[in-house]
Amino acid sequence: MTNEELYQVMKDGFDQVRANFDQVNQRLDRVDTRLDWVDTRLRTVENGISELKGKQSAIAGVRSWSVTACAIGALIISIVVAIFK
Repeated sequence: MTNEELYQVMKDGFDQVRANFDQVNQRLDRVDTRLDWVDTRLRTVENGISELKGKQSAIAGVRSWSVTACAIGALIISIVVAIFK
């Protein structure tokens, strides 16, 4: 086998390897695209859950303030009744 034949065989082999790398790169690009899509969906779900948790904590805060306001109102009424009775 001459150097030129060996060069041609090696060149053909490298071309096949390069073609396989191109296919692998295309698949990796598709996987990256799908992962980006999944990441976007998960971010949407995460934001929704955060909003729900925020609403729940706001409702709990309103409840505690309403209980406090009722207790202060009852205290004021009992003081007024005690003074004027």
